[in-house]
Amino acid sequence: MANPSGGTPKMTMPQGNDNVLEKAAAPIATVASHSDPWPHYLMSGACGASAAYAYGSLNNPRMAAIKAGLGLAYLWAGRQLVTGNPQLGYDVGSITSLALVGVAGPRARATSEMSSVAMAALGGISSVSNVIKSYQMRTGKPKEMGYERS
Repeated sequence: MANPSGGTPKMTMPQGNDNVLEKAAAPIATVASHSDPWPHYLMSGACGASAAYAYGSLNNPRMAAIKAGLGLAYLWAGRQLVTGNPQLGYDVGSITSLALVGVAGPRARATSEMSSVAMAALGGISSVSNVIKSYQMRTGKPKEMGYERS
């Protein structure tokens, strides 16, 4: 597809991503930078829905309270990204994601219950993205991908 400004845009790997991990993390960091804070809000909503399911269908108020608390933490992390404190937002998002995996993972393995499996998977994906962005905020690596006109 031709671009009116001249040439076809291609994604390029910037210089400075020296090792394999940085090269693998660059696309994740780029996507996170362009989509944040919405994944945090999505995770907040998913935790809220899972809390309602745990309370209403599973009759487990303890798990419902834990997931509701994690949902509020995701909401606060997303808000930190919007208000200009991204390092804190990604740190809170990382801790919350790892906590979600810690809560939902063992239950998913033990019961194979749909809500726990989904939340453990979402928490795992979210933790990868948040940890990469938290590391990037501290070190400047990995460098994000850019566009090059050909």
